[in-house]
Amino acid sequence: MAEREIEVIHLWCTRRSASTTLMYSFAQRDDTEVLDEPLYANYLRVTGAQRPYREELLSKMESDGDKVVKDIIFGPGQKKYRFCKHMATQRLHGLPDDLMERGKHCILIRIPSPYCDLGYDSLVSIFSDLHSRGNTPYVIDSDLLREDPKATLRGLCDDLGIPFQDEMVKWESGPKPFEGVWRPLL
Repeated sequence: MAEREIEVIHLWCTRRSASTTLMYSFAQRDDTEVLDEPLYANYLRVTGAQRPYREELLSKMESDGDKVVKDIIFGPGQKKYRFCKHMATQRLHGLPDDLMERGKHCILIRIPSPYCDLGYDSLVSIFSDLHSRGNTPYVIDSDLLREDPKATLRGLCDDLGIPFQDEMVKWESGPKPFEGVWRPLL
């Protein structure tokens, strides 16, 4: 299949919000490829944040935010859609405006969030930024995703203007090839 420009779907989330589950759901679609935290290496490089797997991650992922946005997030692909799972705290100042201006955006929240210190304020900032650009994101409550995944995913797909696929609610357990390079290192 020839590479082509694809439509990007951005998921903004915090840790412990069922974001990996949502990423797995989109990975089951026959028309979607997924990226797991493509901005993570840029975040580590810019902030200097330390992780036990930092050096290995930096050696395996692009750490230049401009290149990540231009060539990886918005680069050509094999499928119609690209689903990007982003941690809200990894949206740093200085990234290209395209990140927020292009594609469709959704925000995954957990209410009440016992994880506010893990980036909830960043989600509010992202929502405000997108809303001010006229691109108000769809907000998904992770509790509703857990309680009624099919209805929640149908609603999300409707809002994104893409067809729901039944495959989105089932997958094999175990590691996935699209998961971030840090997953086996945790």
